Amino acid sequence: MNRYADIILPLAFGSSLTYLVPQTMAEHIKVGCRVRVPLGPHRHYTGIVSRLHEEAPRDYQCKPVDELVDVRPLLLKTQLDFWQWMADYYGCTLGEVMKAGLPAGLKRTENYRPKRCRYVRLGRSLAGVDTCPDPVRQSLSRAGRQQKALDYMITQTVLGHGAWTLPDFMAAAGCSRTVLDGLTDRGLLEIFEQEVSRLDKEGKSEPCQIQELSQAQQQAMDTIVCCWQSKQVCLLHGVTSSGKTEIYLHLIKDCLTRGQQVLLLLPEIALTTQITSRLKKVFADDMVVYHSKFSESQRAEIWNRLLEKDGYRLVVGVRSSVFLPFRQLGLVIVDEEHELSYKQQEPAPRYHARNAALMLARLHGAKTLLGSATPSIESYNRAVEGKYGLVELPIRYQNLPLPEILVEDIRELRRRKIMQGSFSPVLIDKMTEALSAGDQVMLFLNRRGYAPLLSCRNCGSSPRCPHCDVSLHYHKKTGRLQCHYCGWSQAVPTTCPSCGSRELSDRGIGTEKIEEELHELFPSVKLGRMDTDSMKSREDYEQAITDFEEHRTDILIGTQMLTKGLDFDRVRVVGILDADSMMNFPDFRAHERAFQLMTQVSGRAGRKDRRGTVILQTREANHPLIRAVVNHNYRQLYVEEMQQRHLFSYPPYSHLIDVWFKHRDALVVKNAAQCYASWVAPHLPEMVFGPFSPAISRVKGMCLQKLSLKIVPPLSLSKIKEYLCSARETLLKSPDYRSVLIFLDVDPV
Repeated sequence: MNRYADIILPLAFGSSLTYLVPQTMAEHIKVGCRVRVPLGPHRHYTGIVSRLHEEAPRDYQCKPVDELVDVRPLLLKTQLDFWQWMADYYGCTLGEVMKAGLPAGLKRTENYRPKRCRYVRLGRSLAGVDTCPDPVRQSLSRAGRQQKALDYMITQTVLGHGAWTLPDFMAAAGCSRTVLDGLTDRGLLEIFEQEVSRLDKEGKSEPCQIQELSQAQQQAMDTIVCCWQSKQVCLLHGVTSSGKTEIYLHLIKDCLTRGQQVLLLLPEIALTTQITSRLKKVFADDMVVYHSKFSESQRAEIWNRLLEKDGYRLVVGVRSSVFLPFRQLGLVIVDEEHELSYKQQEPAPRYHARNAALMLARLHGAKTLLGSATPSIESYNRAVEGKYGLVELPIRYQNLPLPEILVEDIRELRRRKIMQGSFSPVLIDKMTEALSAGDQVMLFLNRRGYAPLLSCRNCGSSPRCPHCDVSLHYHKKTGRLQCHYCGWSQAVPTTCPSCGSRELSDRGIGTEKIEEELHELFPSVKLGRMDTDSMKSREDYEQAITDFEEHRTDILIGTQMLTKGLDFDRVRVVGILDADSMMNFPDFRAHERAFQLMTQVSGRAGRKDRRGTVILQTREANHPLIRAVVNHNYRQLYVEEMQQRHLFSYPPYSHLIDVWFKHRDALVVKNAAQCYASWVAPHLPEMVFGPFSPAISRVKGMCLQKLSLKIVPPLSLSKIKEYLCSARETLLKSPDYRSVLIFLDVDPV
């Protein structure tokens, strides 16, 4: 009887395709293996076997599998289950999950090849010798350089050095390749190849001891372990600088001691160099870091190493790490679980790594710890309701006080003409005091560039991006206007494109302007700037962190990069320059995010021996959100947010799904969205809102329409997603709309 294989291909197909398994392959093929299969008359793809069976398709003739790529499965059973959950939950295909989850080096038709290196060692005829034998020495009597190189190799072998790479040996022994070849031709030395890692740059290292926990930390850790007796998930709500990382270290060590694996998720690996350095010192070669900055071959090597029984036991990585193959996963830690960086926006699957990690842990029977000083409202609500365990760590390490937050009403200061530039008098005084005492300052402004726009004083117009529905940001240093959505830029015009006036002026402030103003205020002070304009690579970021740590920088200006768990000893003053732009953003989560950003950046102040000071500049000094930040009162934020969300049925009282439509023709995309809405709205009464044009209705030349759904329990989320996907497939069959891009964004942020 014939055997058939369902194959997942890295394409946006609705389901896997079935192929005939040749008899010569039947005994060796397994679920999870890669195979090479034909698709169409001339194309071939590498796919993953998701199921083996004996059911021939009824509607088409099966083509045979061309080649079995793997001798062992590349995907484990739990991974395939995880892929299927992700496709179902986020309304995409298994092929799209495969494209996102499998390293590019493992998706190619050609197989991944391990890196091999050439080494040299003593030949077998000289195995075990302490000195060069007399017959050999006589044979080399006229080859002094060969004799010298051989003596060096024998001496180093006796000392336990063993094999050398060819370049290292030639450099150490002071010989040429000709000398080396002469010794290998005589059989006195042997050249051989060996597989080497693309990751090990520093050699083996010995782990160091973990420092003991404080009484508060130990109590928190004990409570976490106790919570795990009855619940799979626990939320650790600890204020900034309370020592959550130390608790992570002890929990990781306990899990590794039991022979299990740990996954530690971080929001952005390039922004967390401090924590990864600490982990490496403790766990040494048991640990591997996984992120998109690695090459394709490096990521493929990590994947293959994890498939081995003695593979890495601690994986530290960004959101894509949830796709890695784990054999004995016992613990998942999601640090800074509130971070937006965990949400994948483009392309599909548009998953949230925190939620995906929760499912991954459930499939493995592992425990999960969510950690944050400012948890997401949804996670904190689940903890309050008892679905998660909740552990509070309300005091800083060594009982250090939380920073004092002073509110500056810049509306009143400007009215009274006390404040001219971007800094209030109190902020200038506090910065001056800190710098005079040899301390450091951090300034937070969540807007890069010099100014948000350049406008004409005569007609009020401002240059706009030709590809996106946004104004261009002014970057003074480069002398260009730039779109922060598609990257398009142009030189700064000398006259207004609309009226020809030369009266052009910048409006608003960005980090570049703040840097310029600081140069005027403190001309001798060393400044650093941390935003996506100045940080082009991970190395740039690490250098900026090192410069600030070693006090080569006095004032560090930055965007939300400054909120990413940085720990500096000498920061005494933090300035929040524009709280209003975060608070007044048109989104139901605006206050939650503003609180998180302001609280996180405030936590950078006074983390060691003295209390820090935060100057918060705002036009709404009496706003309840500002009071919550000043009082470090997360609970106040939570209560007020829950009241508002209950009133308007926002999460956690509902699930949100956005259906997006994209096309280059504005009329086509509008008609497609309206047609789709006319189908689904009658079947989902009082749940469908739109379609409507989003605030930015064109990005990268694509016109956008959006349909939003609020799904309130006890309605079935899964059935509604199935219906939405079915309606999408039906619409795409229409000749008028087959070129429209339609996708679901489940649980948008």
